[in-house]
Amino acid sequence: MTMTKLKKYRFLLVFLLALCVGLGGYAYYRMQQKTVLKIGVYAGSSWDVPNGNDYKVIDSAIKRFEKLHPNVKVVYESGISKSDYSTWLTDQIVAGTQPDVFIVPEDDFNLLSSTGALANLDSNISTSFYDSIFYQSSYQAGEYNHTHYALPFESNPTMMCINIDLLKKEGIQIPKSGWTVDDFYKICKQVTKDTDGDGAIDQYGCAGYDWQQAVAAYGGKLFNATGTKAYFDSDKVKKALSLITQLKALNGNYDVTSKDFDEGKVAFLPMSLATYRTYKPYPYHVAKYSTFSWSCVTMPASKKGVDATQVSTSLYAISSKTRHRAAAWEFLKLLCTDKETQQSVFDYSQGSSVLKSVMQSKASKEKLKEEGFGPDSLTVSTLDSMLSQGITKPTFKTYNSVIGQADYLISKAIAENSVETDLFSIQKRIEDNLNNK
Repeated sequence: MTMTKLKKYRFLLVFLLALCVGLGGYAYYRMQQKTVLKIGVYAGSSWDVPNGNDYKVIDSAIKRFEKLHPNVKVVYESGISKSDYSTWLTDQIVAGTQPDVFIVPEDDFNLLSSTGALANLDSNISTSFYDSIFYQSSYQAGEYNHTHYALPFESNPTMMCINIDLLKKEGIQIPKSGWTVDDFYKICKQVTKDTDGDGAIDQYGCAGYDWQQAVAAYGGKLFNATGTKAYFDSDKVKKALSLITQLKALNGNYDVTSKDFDEGKVAFLPMSLATYRTYKPYPYHVAKYSTFSWSCVTMPASKKGVDATQVSTSLYAISSKTRHRAAAWEFLKLLCTDKETQQSVFDYSQGSSVLKSVMQSKASKEKLKEEGFGPDSLTVSTLDSMLSQGITKPTFKTYNSVIGQADYLISKAIAENSVETDLFSIQKRIEDNLNNK
């Protein structure tokens, strides 16, 4: 072999060796680089009540996730208020810098699902867990057009709060779960009266009970699943609106408010679980409801077996544009399906876990029994029953706009005592709105 060829072989050998070292070094460098998973969250409660544990649940979940996945770094922007979050998220999506995993604003889920902003989760779900681990109403909240685009994180059922002292004063037995709208109306009629003899009613049956809650009590539906038909002229809706009209008449058309309830003048007030858990124990209890004994039961229904509990649910979704789909899915599962995370949701937030096993756990029972809730506290069995019978609002694209229109028209008809004459035209206007979208 000539000297020239030998030099060429040596050069080629050195080059290949250097290339291998370089590639190995690059591979090692890549291994050391962490995947950055961006999360979208807002500060405070999803339910507009005071919360002293803004990021406790998410921070704990992130710490556990990073320990399980050492090559993933989870980050989020803190200090975004719930009121600003929707705008912030929209801006992020428009700019192409959206989070990989994010909490979905309640009023934005339909729009984000329909515009392709959220990843389809069906294939992930089918190979990861059974949907029966969730309460059905919570799980269905993340479904749009028969496809799941989000998983439930925290739920907030509506209950009926009772002024126990007022009912005892009137010699009325305290309602229990399973009571009916007939029981409800009968008690409201019995307690509505002039108590000081001046000729004016100053004690009332209920405050804040609205027409949509009455529709739920009768098991009525306002729309079909796809949002192409409305049922405002159905018998169940008519019965519900008749109940609201009768309740309004009891009060002499006086608009009874939550302030009247706070002052001990009202027997019933619909209340969310989050509000109950905020104002039942110390210290918020002292500031708001310290002058009378109170507790909550399920909402009344027209008959046994009717699911009359309206449930709001906060959701987490994955961006359809994420570059880290596998890591995002693992984090989403940790938030929504992991028992430890979901137990911390119940322990440190004001709503309920979305997992049946957590809400039926010994830890949850002890949480509701702890000092501050008192002998009239809500039990886990009652709460589990509410969540099992919960109903959620439809998720078709135009729901928010048409229910807003319906609420305006029906509330106006109730105020003007013209429901019977206006309902046909309301039905037609709503259907026209649905068909024009």
